[in-house]
Amino acid sequence: MQYNLPVHRGSTCWIGASVSILPGISIGDGSVIGAGAVVTKDIPSGVVAAGNPCRVLREISKYDRQYYAKGRKIDWKEIEDEIARHKA
Repeated sequence: MQYNLPVHRGSTCWIGASVSILPGISIGDGSVIGAGAVVTKDIPSGVVAAGNPCRVLREISKYDRQYYAKGRKIDWKEIEDEIARHKA
């Protein structure tokens, strides 16, 4: 008998600390899994999921990709400059 199965993780996923992912689970591209979640079912692409058992809370929208923390706009130029400084 075999009890282990591969876990499939999509590209650009964020998986929080202490997340437990059961065997055979797939996590879609661009999904965010909250810290401490227990993932018991497949998670679709582009969603925020958390909890025990892990469930989808909401989809990630275009607004989420442009703003953070109470409507503050993400300055992508500043982020790119910071990455370039660390590479130098």
